[in-house]
Amino acid sequence: MSNKLKKSIVSIDKIASIHNINEFVFMGLVVLCFVGDVMGELSDHAVIMYWLLMTPIFFLGSIIIEKSQELKSSIPRENSLRNSLILWGSAFFSVLIILFLWHAESFAAETVGVIIHVILGHTLFVSGTFLGFRFYLIGLFLLLLAWLTIAMEATVGMTLMLAIPLMIIGLNYRNKFVLRFR
Repeated sequence: MSNKLKKSIVSIDKIASIHNINEFVFMGLVVLCFVGDVMGELSDHAVIMYWLLMTPIFFLGSIIIEKSQELKSSIPRENSLRNSLILWGSAFFSVLIILFLWHAESFAAETVGVIIHVILGHTLFVSGTFLGFRFYLIGLFLLLLAWLTIAMEATVGMTLMLAIPLMIIGLNYRNKFVLRFR
């Protein structure tokens, strides 16, 4: 490769070294969750594909946060990529299985969207054990959105009432208050 091309390639290390990358990833994931909820209001079929494509994006966000934590602590994490691959790979295959069941007409489209919501919310919540409190919040947010959709047939306004306090709490959070399991 030429030197110019080598300089233009963006790597995970470069992205993870950005000063406020944790906040950017957090806000981006919350906004993407909100967009998914808005899409659920518009089209059941589009939201299924949206959540299927969101699984690798959540995986990439977790990799960036892990790399950022590794760069800040300067302690190498040997199993971080393997753990994330196992966690997000299993979530992706779970979403694919639900998608196949929908394609076989075992589930309605709206049901499939809620099931994928729950799978991704659970995976984000579990990934909070090694990525920190913000991922707990995003996972809890997705689980609450699924509950609102099931119990109250929530609208976008209800979702927005949850998203704004979530972002305020997540952005004002400093890694002091939550016990980490790893």
